[in-house]
Amino acid sequence: MRRRGAAPAEGLTVVTGASGGIGAALVDSLARPGARLVLTARRADALDRVAEQARARGAQVSVRVCDLRDEDAVARLAALILEHDGVPDTVICCAGRSLHRPLARSFARPDDLGRLSAVNLVGTAGLILALLEPMCAAGRGTVVAVTSAAARIPAPGWAAYTASKAGLDSWLRSIRPDAARCGVRIAIAEVPLVATTMSAPLYGAAPRGALSPQQGSAFVLRALRPHRTLVSPLWARITAPIAQAAPAAGARAAGRIGRLAVRFARRDR
Repeated sequence: MRRRGAAPAEGLTVVTGASGGIGAALVDSLARPGARLVLTARRADALDRVAEQARARGAQVSVRVCDLRDEDAVARLAALILEHDGVPDTVICCAGRSLHRPLARSFARPDDLGRLSAVNLVGTAGLILALLEPMCAAGRGTVVAVTSAAARIPAPGWAAYTASKAGLDSWLRSIRPDAARCGVRIAIAEVPLVATTMSAPLYGAAPRGALSPQQGSAFVLRALRPHRTLVSPLWARITAPIAQAAPAAGARAAGRIGRLAVRFARRDR
């Protein structure tokens, strides 16, 4: 029986950031007899473990190690996928980096924006472009990109992170109409807080109110349903227009709410 929201068994699915967190949970959800998966991430050992578990469930799995910060490596990755695995039917981009740093600690760190954008925006967009061209030529496919529920709600301390995620969000929305005319659907999954190693430095290992990686995976898989172009928490869809209408007040309010959320989430405080 096909899992709800999962990609068709006969299609080729590429998952980035597949070595842990939401990406690894997605692979577990997608792995089944007949599934064809290409898994990519930076950590070869962790990626191999996820791949072995997927193979044990009957999936056909290719492992492609790549650091999205390296533009040449991204180009080689896309060429390798197209040559050895074929044109993807589904691309799910989960790879990302996070950083919380207030302004006072950012003055001497202009590289923060570049480092996060290299993965969250430039590397991800570069891979999507390289795979999107043959997908458009074939006239079919789905691209799902994981951004953040905070991408359209700027908050103090999250400048570099939200800028990189919002940049990807805007870029995807801009190319979506042209891709749709070619038969390729682009969907965005704005995930809320998920308990992963990426969120642990600020929120702790088991933050209250956070989704588990499995729940985060189920959230992202909703974007694979036909005609979906956005999956986002209700609170984000309600507050984003307010933040845009009153940007200064909205950012201050988001900062206060964010500080309260950290206090609530951390179990060691």
